[in-house]
Amino acid sequence: MISATGDQARRTAPAGFTLVEILLALAVVALLAALVLPGINSVLRSMDNQAPEQILWDTIIAARERALTTNREILLRLDRAKNSLTWADGAELHATAWPADTKLAFLQATEGPTVLIGGRLVETREIPAVRFFPDGTCDRFRAQLRTGSAAARIIAVDPWTCAPLITAEAQP
Repeated sequence: MISATGDQARRTAPAGFTLVEILLALAVVALLAALVLPGINSVLRSMDNQAPEQILWDTIIAARERALTTNREILLRLDRAKNSLTWADGAELHATAWPADTKLAFLQATEGPTVLIGGRLVETREIPAVRFFPDGTCDRFRAQLRTGSAAARIIAVDPWTCAPLITAEAQP
């Protein structure tokens, strides 16, 4: 019987990772994580900073859905003191943060008094809140958004569907 020498025993032994290989793999993973995390962080932060128009529509949809599911009237208003859009159904109060640099006004849907500011007609008759009804409809209203010194954007809302009305001004 021939006995195996040390070299033959090492060649036939099952292969495994050495401590150096494991540490090297961990170092590569840590380096990649350090490079990728700041990018992911900025993407998550940008997702938090939604456009004011999107915040408004998300809140309108949520208030309408709540009115439909609870069979209660929902009242949506802008709380200027807390800088948030709030809607309540009598039992619950929900608040969504509103961007501080954007002004929001709920306006009557009928043509009301306007003032010429910077060559544009600006609405002056505000309503304090908008109601959403259990049948899925809402008050007739328009929303006026003004970010910083930019011109005001007026969005008309369909009272039957609570969806934005497409106007000739909005089409390209």
